[in-house]
Amino acid sequence: MNFEENGSPVGGSVVDLHLKAKGLVELGHSVLVVTAFSNADHIYGQLPYKVFQRCIKKRGLLGLQFGIYRLLKEFEHQADVFYIDGHMFLYGGGAYRLLGGAVHVVGFFNIRLNAWGDTSGNVTQPSLFRRAKKKVRFLIEKFVGTLFTRYLDAYIFNTPHVRKMYHTFGIGKEGQSFVIQDFVATGELTKTYGISRKSIEERQGTPSPLVLFATGRMIPEKGFDLIIRALASLARKEDYHLILSGGGPDKERLEGLVEELGLNSIVEFPGWVPREKLYEFLTKVQVFIFSKWWIEYGSALLTEVMAFGLPSVIPGGGALEWLTDGHALMFKDASVEELAQRLKELQKDPALRIRLGTEILARAEELDSPKLAKKMEQVLVSVVPHHVE
Repeated sequence: MNFEENGSPVGGSVVDLHLKAKGLVELGHSVLVVTAFSNADHIYGQLPYKVFQRCIKKRGLLGLQFGIYRLLKEFEHQADVFYIDGHMFLYGGGAYRLLGGAVHVVGFFNIRLNAWGDTSGNVTQPSLFRRAKKKVRFLIEKFVGTLFTRYLDAYIFNTPHVRKMYHTFGIGKEGQSFVIQDFVATGELTKTYGISRKSIEERQGTPSPLVLFATGRMIPEKGFDLIIRALASLARKEDYHLILSGGGPDKERLEGLVEELGLNSIVEFPGWVPREKLYEFLTKVQVFIFSKWWIEYGSALLTEVMAFGLPSVIPGGGALEWLTDGHALMFKDASVEELAQRLKELQKDPALRIRLGTEILARAEELDSPKLAKKMEQVLVSVVPHHVE
């Protein structure tokens, strides 16, 4: 678990776990968090829950599963229910229950299994040996691993699209299956930065140019070049200003594309920025663009953006559309033309921006982490009703 010295969690998965544990504590439960890779922990100050630091040294598939099995055995006398990272530890968790483990195990899944293909955003073509190795692992997990996963007591997915993906593979179909979104303290963000309908109206009433914002690791899979090309296709480019925050292996290519298309005067690259600076951007920009994403995945970043009442443009037909509950403008995946059209619509219509911003702020309120903690509590109670009140 990584925290900044001021106590703020670092990284989406750490924020999610921290808010889940904190939320359950606030609901009156005793929560113990066991870190499986303590050599990477950076914990400062007092947390509202207990942390036990352990380190699984073997990182292969079998090493990880055996490691989580040992941890579950070590802590089974201190727990009424285990909540584990299902993506990483699902087989070990199932084996624990199969071999007589007394404590119920709930697995959480928010990304693809490694055996299904590249999940890191790496576009480099793997070698024939690595592809063959991946195929063998896929078959082992498909026909052997899934026999263990059926012994998990419940499965939590962060989007229905991820759930469908796992069900298709044969995981989670037999047991209790739930969908709970990523945890983000949207209410705290909205309050801290004074976001309201009035502030949305004031921001969206700012004269031209329309300030667009996108951020993230700059890799081809994120599609930042789609935004640049959409902007280049617009007749009145001076009506827009684009901020592309972040960095990564694709940044140099994107900067070159901006120069090639003659957009230097309206596109800026501030690089990676601290979270406080990111939030400062979100209080000042007018439109957020999520140019490309894995269709099954949710996004804690997009949930944060909602808390700032920002109208967003996102790829349609996937988990992001579900996450916003339709309160965003959608474009066909990888369509520069449709993305450009959505930007024109937003630039010409301040009332549309205000409506979308107000609607998305209301959606963010529904996704506030304390509310999601109650949903999670209900799941855990349903698994062990005789232990948890």
